[in-house]
Formats: sequence, C-alpha cells, structure tokens
Amino acid sequence: STQHSFQIPPRAWEEVYCRREPTPFECSYRGLDVTKELYEMDIENEANSSFEIKISEEDGQQVTAIYATDDIPEGSYIMPSDLAASFTIAEYTFNSLKSNVEIDDTGDVSVIKEFLEYIEDHGHKTMAEGRNIKYVEVGASFMMRKSSSMEEVNVGRWIPAHPSGKIPVYSPVYDRHMVSFDVFLVATKDIKKGEEIVKPENLWSL
Repeated sequence: STQHSFQIPPRAWEEVYCRREPTPFECSYRGLDVTKELYEMDIENEANSSFEIKISEEDGQQVTAIYATDDIPEGSYIMPSDLAASFTIAEYTFNSLKSNVEIDDTGDVSVIKEFLEYIEDHGHKTMAEGRNIKYVEVGASFMMRKSSSMEEVNVGRWIPAHPSGKIPVYSPVYDRHMVSFDVFLVATKDIKKGEEIVKPENLWSL
C-alpha cells in the first residue's frame, strides 16, 4: 500500500495543474457531479431498484437484459455501487491461469476455463499506462446488452475519451482518479422508464 501511495500525486499538484489556461479537459472530472442522481440496481428490494432484469429466449439461447424502472436523466450515474465492486486481476495472473489450463493432464480445469471466459467477456484493461491490470464487472452491470449501434446505446464512460485522442503524459487528475475513470458509467441520453439499458461494444476502448 505504501508503494501504491507513491504512485498517486498529492492533491496540491492537481490544484496547480488545473490552474493552467486553458483548463485541461480532465479537470472537469475531479469529483462526481453532485447535481446528478445515482441510479442503483437493488436485487433484494425491487421497490428501491431503478432497474430490473428480464430474461428472454432467442434462437434457443437465454438472453439477459437490463431495463430502467425509472426515468433517468442524461448524465446520471448508472449502477455506481455495482461498478465500484468490480475486482481487479493482473495480466500476469490471467495469462498464467490461461497457460495452466492448456497443460495436459492437469485434471478438471473446467471451472478455471469458465472463470477465464468470464474475465474475457466482462473485463477490460485499465487506461493507466504501465499498469497491467483488468477490471472485471461482477454486479448487475455485466448483464447490460452491448451494441455497435450508437443509436441504441444510452450509457457510456463517466469521462469521455480525451479530445486529443490520448491521455496526457503528465496529468495528476488522471493519476489520482483513474480507478473512477476506469469503472463508472453515466447515462449518455435521457432514458425513459421501460427502456433497455445498452452499452457500446467498444465501451472501454473509445
């Protein structure tokens, strides 16, 4: 934990950085917007939940989808608690597990194979340069349908892609808030009650 703390610049550096003219793009995302609402999934108490899970069948396969049970304004935070519960796995660990299941005569490794498939389907790499870790969604957010049609899509990353197309080489804002940037989602348009929640296929590589 001590080594990790040295990787995070102090807040004073962030303050000085954000006094630049023009103000750097990411300085608008130093904290959650308190004027925006948080919309959560509550599986144990449906009355408190802003979302519901619906299961249908397509071509003999079960399909799970998430639907809004409230009107959700653009910019609102989508399932922040579920997304904050995402776990991390190092690329080295993931690749080691992958190599182990490919070795013959190692016994029943079906559970590990399924675990690796889950990580492939619901994990994504951090945006931080030099940190070889994946974030893996374990809350209801992983059940959101993915689409390549931006007309269908109604949620996206809290912080959009940097206007320059890449993260600045030096930015205390990215360094201090990268975990939040790596996991949180917001509504990219107004979502009406009863509408399906859809995220882009390339969500974390936009």
